[in-house]
Amino acid sequence: MKVTFIGTAGSALTAELSYSSILINDDLLLDCGEGTTQKLIKLGYINNLKIICITHLHNDHFIGLFSILWYYWIETQRKTPLKIIGPPKTEYTIRKILELINTPKNVFNFKMIFRELKDTNEIQVAEKNTYKITAIKMEHQPINFGFRIEDISEKKAIFYTGDTKSNERILKLSKNCELLICECTFPDELSEFAHKYNHCTPYDAAILGNKAEVKKLVLTHISSIFQNEEELEKIKNQAKQQSKNEVIVAKDLLTLEI
Repeated sequence: MKVTFIGTAGSALTAELSYSSILINDDLLLDCGEGTTQKLIKLGYINNLKIICITHLHNDHFIGLFSILWYYWIETQRKTPLKIIGPPKTEYTIRKILELINTPKNVFNFKMIFRELKDTNEIQVAEKNTYKITAIKMEHQPINFGFRIEDISEKKAIFYTGDTKSNERILKLSKNCELLICECTFPDELSEFAHKYNHCTPYDAAILGNKAEVKKLVLTHISSIFQNEEELEKIKNQAKQQSKNEVIVAKDLLTLEI
């Protein structure tokens, strides 16, 4: 099972980092922020996508979808279906934005298959073919779902929080995963601010990783306030002080084989 971090920036882009997006193997995408399309083209995976999971409908987590769809229309004339899994109103939002950006009607030669998750705290199964995809609601507004992705053939799984503050529901799906990919927007000294706006700190992520007994903890969705390697090392060390697991700070195009 291969995990490639396409975009790792928090709520603001930087010159180096794209918005949130994670590629599983070469055909499943978790979130699709701005910059995703270019990097998928660069890696040679743009035409491999079969499933896109959207954690929530904030700009930095799904707006890159529209450049992918236009690429499929203009460059490749894609014909195979594309499954899109997301929160309530995902289909309406995507179709409305396509209309607002003047996408010609009936221009796509492929079917978009939408699977909208329900606004409930219960675990939901969204897919069970090549991957078993399960989702559970997190603590964020708008509604955000964390996703557990299990590669059925390899019997390995990862959990991705999307945007959220620490909550016990994460543990329901992250237990014993190879990776816990946890948002880590702000440092520990800004914990009050982070929690007010439903985000995690290194301490939060480390404690969740310990409780879930994951093999590795990966921090992503890093705020633009961290401007250099020294500052990034600081949040890594804050997590390592609490973590029983290996801690990795994700960067764009980092690939992990698990």
